[in-house]
Amino acid sequence: MYNLIIALILTLFIEFLVIWLFIRKEPLKLLFYSFLINSITLPLATFTYIYLYPSFLLTETAVFLAETVLLKLLLEIDYPRALSISLAANIITALFGYYI
Repeated sequence: MYNLIIALILTLFIEFLVIWLFIRKEPLKLLFYSFLINSITLPLATFTYIYLYPSFLLTETAVFLAETVLLKLLLEIDYPRALSISLAANIITALFGYYI
């Protein structure tokens, strides 16, 4: 449980920074959106990986797609921009998680 909390905090921080680098306005709102998005996708990814299908690539792909849709809806941006943000955020957090 402790590891999941640390993973959530690191993911929130890293993905917030990536989103902020792309959007560059309203940091508190972006932090809230990062918290909201990752509060949905991280538990789902963890459950999927542990109990359904232990494929890192498949799990990350599903998270990337879900976060793209959520970013598009919450930030009211177009899909290509949401895809770019989600891809960058998830590559960085996946590499960081893999490194740790």
